[in-house]
Amino acid sequence: MCAARVLLVTPTSQRWQEALSDVQSDLDRMSHGGVDVTYRTTGAGPREVRSAADAAQAAPHVVALVCAAEADGFDAVIVDCTDDPGVAEARLVVSIPIVGPGAALRDAITRAPLPVVELLGEDLRSRSFGELVSLVGDAATIAIVGTGHSELAELLAGLPHQPTVLEPLSLALDECLVTLGRHSGHGRQPGDPSA
Repeated sequence: MCAARVLLVTPTSQRWQEALSDVQSDLDRMSHGGVDVTYRTTGAGPREVRSAADAAQAAPHVVALVCAAEADGFDAVIVDCTDDPGVAEARLVVSIPIVGPGAALRDAITRAPLPVVELLGEDLRSRSFGELVSLVGDAATIAIVGTGHSELAELLAGLPHQPTVLEPLSLALDECLVTLGRHSGHGRQPGDPSA
């Protein structure tokens, strides 16, 4: 079976070379024997997506890139932002799966062991690891509400009480593979009842 070709789209005006260092660890982690993950940035729209207005500004550029991805033969697209800009709109114009990590995360939270603590973007950007550990306490599940924090997910999964850690890009990749009829188990974390 050929590897699934998945495009990871960053919905910002950053140039490809600028953003690559931020996503390289995610690309390395997501690509494995059955999956070939390629990265592109829209190169237009907001510099960062931190609000609904930013997401709305990014959406048409995401749709254009998704259309190009389908024409280039990609099997699926993941939008690298938990605000899922352009995901709903792109699904109306292409036939390949388009996955938003925000929706994948929200869905996983509904099935996760309780209590769930969500680490929001502001927490992830402004707090030290020690402060985040204090914030999550003994939560059974930690949801990372932001992309680009896979190293943090691994550290949190290693806490003594071994919480389930929901990392949005892993969840989005699993959704892509399930939709494509392939299975990876890639996004499962220690403590996940479905593991």
